[in-house]
Amino acid sequence: MLNNKKPIVYLMGFLFFAFSFVAHAQTASPENIPSVPPSTPKKIASLNICIDQLLWELVPHERLVSISYLTADPIWSPIAEQVKGMSVNHGLAEEIVPLQPDVIFAGEFDAATAIELLKKLNKRVERLPLPRKLDDINTQILQLADMVGERPKAEQMVSNINAQIAELQAAKQGKTPLTAFWYSANGVVIGDGTLEHEFMQLAGLRNLAAERGMFGFNQLDLELLLSAKPQILIVEQGSDDAYSLAREYLSHPALQHADFKVVTLPAGLSGCAATVIGDVATQLKNSLAE
Repeated sequence: MLNNKKPIVYLMGFLFFAFSFVAHAQTASPENIPSVPPSTPKKIASLNICIDQLLWELVPHERLVSISYLTADPIWSPIAEQVKGMSVNHGLAEEIVPLQPDVIFAGEFDAATAIELLKKLNKRVERLPLPRKLDDINTQILQLADMVGERPKAEQMVSNINAQIAELQAAKQGKTPLTAFWYSANGVVIGDGTLEHEFMQLAGLRNLAAERGMFGFNQLDLELLLSAKPQILIVEQGSDDAYSLAREYLSHPALQHADFKVVTLPAGLSGCAATVIGDVATQLKNSLAE
């Protein structure tokens, strides 16, 4: 029996070769790419919205030849306005190959099929794991910076983050821990094993979800939330839809008359934590001091 898959494979190989040839002919002149050491990638592509945001802070923007389409969407990205006009991708290998990047960055769970194909084409692909603890965030920033030749900028970022977290910790000294829920859309509270829980501990808050044995993200009935009598309810200022939904829950008459303080923080700790962690620490410290 004939193998019908081989012609398809050959055709794909030919198309990728054709794309690469055309792209090579149309590549921007060298003077448009900033001068970097020989071992440093000059042309960088990313398939991940969170990595995009870090790269935007670390490297000259001319070196970014492609970023995730989500980074250009204001619903998901805080830098959407800044990246207008940038070349975007949808996690497809055929979008990346013609650009001939020196390195392609991806997250832990991004575009497995595309990454496998890019590796078969001998493209350099670097996967970065999802930060699961606060220490992981600094490690990721420095790791990414080393791969793009921007260590000094990363060290300054890490220093700023550490200073903001230290201020948050210092502010809790001598104070009685307050009880709290970290509350998001659809009545979800955030328990142990999360960055949010670690942040609450740093701020001197008692996470009522964790104390009830909850791990990760869990729905909590309104009646149970009220019976726990939290002193603090933390809400993230996210996209309009998500934030409105969380606020809709907060507008419930039972919650309107509850005796707790609502603290609103910048969104993104569960998503692109590295770029918001400092702002979250500062806002939480300031809100608890009011």
